[in-house]
Amino acid sequence: MLIGSLSLYFVSTLLGVCALFRKPLCGLLSVLLMLPAFGLYFFSLFYSYLREKTFPLGDHYGFISFLGNLFVPTFLFLAYKYRNLLGFSHLVAFVGFLATLFALPSSPSPYKSTLYGLHLLFASLSYLFALMGGLSSSLRLILEKRLKKHVFFQAYVPLDSLRRAERLSINSPYKSTLYGLHLLFASLSYLFALIGGLSSSLRLILEKRLKKHVFFQAYVPLDSLRRAERLSINLAFLGFTFTLIFGSLWARTQFGKHWIDDPKLITTLLLWLYYAVLSHLNLLKKLKPKRFSEGVILGAVFSLINLFFVRHNL
Repeated sequence: MLIGSLSLYFVSTLLGVCALFRKPLCGLLSVLLMLPAFGLYFFSLFYSYLREKTFPLGDHYGFISFLGNLFVPTFLFLAYKYRNLLGFSHLVAFVGFLATLFALPSSPSPYKSTLYGLHLLFASLSYLFALMGGLSSSLRLILEKRLKKHVFFQAYVPLDSLRRAERLSINSPYKSTLYGLHLLFASLSYLFALIGGLSSSLRLILEKRLKKHVFFQAYVPLDSLRRAERLSINLAFLGFTFTLIFGSLWARTQFGKHWIDDPKLITTLLLWLYYAVLSHLNLLKKLKPKRFSEGVILGAVFSLINLFFVRHNL
């Protein structure tokens, strides 16, 4: 999985360089390839956790790798909102490539504790946002200096975007801890939904090949995939639960009521209901394994649609 992630990041870097020569299609492909590259890296972390009962973040190699890869989805989110940032796709893809390289010699954490994993997660996010704030401020100062001298360059980033990036890196949106927790659990929910979908897809493919007595080198134990399915949907359901709870509490402080008619919140509630039914049907053993896997894949598809195509009206 790490080799696949490295390959995609490398191709994404080349396409990003190609985009500098006025090839907009290359830039779009560069950004699109970064998403599965990031997904493969995180799936490798999750698989390592299932195998070792701890994440491969026990040394500086693993920590740097984790921190560098977190930079990729942050860039993808900002590039989706500010299209001018697409000119930096080759640099971000190369950062992802280098960061994933660090994952190869990384060692598992000696502390097999969920709390220690959360400690590392929030530490990595803190360093990432601090680094983003520094980069945004540096770019802003350089850009203001060049604009005063009437010197322009192709990779233009709006000053207003850089000012917002500065504020965002040191403050949560709307200066609310509840909103930050809402976003955190929403991100984790989508991640677990995607991991569940990938696990179920691999399981169905593997079972089909085993029935035909067709084997391949990249073998993943079926038992690990089954555990990944169950764990993923339970965590996705739990994550969406906390997403709605913290979203409701934040809405109360911001708008004076616990619920607002927003398309994203409504579809998230429907997702929560879907995962609630799916997880409980699995718990009661009312679904056949194949139907359960198909349900997990369908949930991952719904989650991706909700993430990328349903927008807030706030």
